[in-house]
Amino acid sequence: MYGLTAYPDAHLPMPRQKYINRFGLLAAAAVFTAVGVGVLLGAQRFVADATQVAHTNEVIGSVDSVEARLRDAEAAHRGYLLTGNVDLLAQYQISREQVAPQLERLALLVDDNPAQTARVADLKGLADRRLAQMQANQMRYRTQGLAAAQGAVNEDSIGTSLQIGENARQLIGEERRLLVERDRSSRRSADILRALALLGIPLGIALVGMVYWMLLREIRRRGRAERLGGEANQRLLQSVAQLERYSADLNELTRYGSLLQNCLSPGEALELAAQTLSRLLPGTGGTVYRIRASRDYAEAVAHWGKHAAASAAMLPPEQCWALRRGQPHLLQMPTQNLRCGHVELPPDGAVFNSACIPLVAQGTQLGVIYVSATTAEFLSRLDMVQAAAEQLSMTLHNLSLQERLRIQSIRDPLTGLFNRRYLEESLARELASCERRQSPLSLMMLDLDHFKAFNDLHGHAGGDALLAAFGQLLKAHARAEDIACRYGGEEFTLILPETGPEAALECAARLGEKVRQLHVHHLGKELPAVTVSIGISVYRRGADDAEHLLRRADEALYRAKREGRDRALCAD
Repeated sequence: MYGLTAYPDAHLPMPRQKYINRFGLLAAAAVFTAVGVGVLLGAQRFVADATQVAHTNEVIGSVDSVEARLRDAEAAHRGYLLTGNVDLLAQYQISREQVAPQLERLALLVDDNPAQTARVADLKGLADRRLAQMQANQMRYRTQGLAAAQGAVNEDSIGTSLQIGENARQLIGEERRLLVERDRSSRRSADILRALALLGIPLGIALVGMVYWMLLREIRRRGRAERLGGEANQRLLQSVAQLERYSADLNELTRYGSLLQNCLSPGEALELAAQTLSRLLPGTGGTVYRIRASRDYAEAVAHWGKHAAASAAMLPPEQCWALRRGQPHLLQMPTQNLRCGHVELPPDGAVFNSACIPLVAQGTQLGVIYVSATTAEFLSRLDMVQAAAEQLSMTLHNLSLQERLRIQSIRDPLTGLFNRRYLEESLARELASCERRQSPLSLMMLDLDHFKAFNDLHGHAGGDALLAAFGQLLKAHARAEDIACRYGGEEFTLILPETGPEAALECAARLGEKVRQLHVHHLGKELPAVTVSIGISVYRRGADDAEHLLRRADEALYRAKREGRDRALCAD
């Protein structure tokens, strides 16, 4: 391979020695090349699996969003039929308009899966049918009255809702099955990488050792063979070291990617990234910046090592070339001098090298990784840093989406209180706990008096300001164990665990007084004072469920309104 000439040896036949000299190094190189290619392909497959896992989670979140919009529309529709409240009608129209974009987005997400595409098409048809049923029922309500509209809520509409739920469960079930398959594929990729590292490298080293032994025997006969053999051996040792390091780096990245998938918060992911990069880039200093929600500054949130050139703790995005261009920016001194504005020159004028790698996921700038060192050696391993940055970006993006979806699913955006869906789940849970511990429980239904007239006089913006202020008041005066929710429109509920009727009435009296003292400012002026009517129901063990408890509190609330408002009455 290197132009060596083989000579007969007393212990080894000439043809065998010639073949070893000619093909031994070639075989070793082929083994290392196969190991490298296999590791690279395995890493690419692992990254692809991680991307598919993220895609599957996004599909599941999209299905949940479609269901949530349909439930919101149906809840507002029923509330409108029961109360005639135009705010509920507006809420129904908003939820109805959000269904189609959510379905289109879901269809785009599953367009690579014919079976899921068909299910999405079925879901769209069912959603359209259910919305059409609700629209028709509203027309019936306007033309024929409440009784006709309530009578139209038949098995067909209920069946459509059940079919929508079943279709959504099938979609999510299929995605979870795909998630299990992709997780299994990721584990297979990791096993392949380990097998390549454990089998390929020792085999390559064995071939190298055999060739090296033959070269040493050739040294005694020819000086030139010694020089060439030494050079060949040096190159092979460097290749082995590079492959070992590359294999170790890939194993580190594999473990890093696996751990990232199980991080529960951005802080965990950022700390894990800093620890991994400190091992991948020994002798460097690094800082991970994350762009704040205001998008005006990137803040240093994780560090490792010691910087050769310090960087600001807070930097505007325009000060970093990587954030401005969306691409890695390298600084190799003294040949290059296009320095980012956040990088501070060493006080002693020492030479340094740096790199800024942006954190980008689906076109959104999330932050930047800044690395510096006195030598440029780490720049040759920038592909590892970019791979780690891509995985970190995807994880941060997914965690952000999960948190946003979680908050949207249980919180009312105007008041910050829990929504009706969370109320129904929590009330069933609290009733079970109350039954188990043999403790009392009270439910309070609150309704702002004359809110429709207030809303007509001061506009929807003024009404929203009042609702938001009342929600904050309710949250501020509830105990830590109490659950405050917005039931719908100007109606609110408060679950009071371990509270009997006397304590509930006292709490209602305090809240009524606080509402009378409430001062709401809107558009530079103070809005008129309001009052609240409160209905209370106390859990009767063995006689009530969540629905009955809510109905009794609602009846007590309407009795309080009929008797003059601005008061609290107990259903019992």
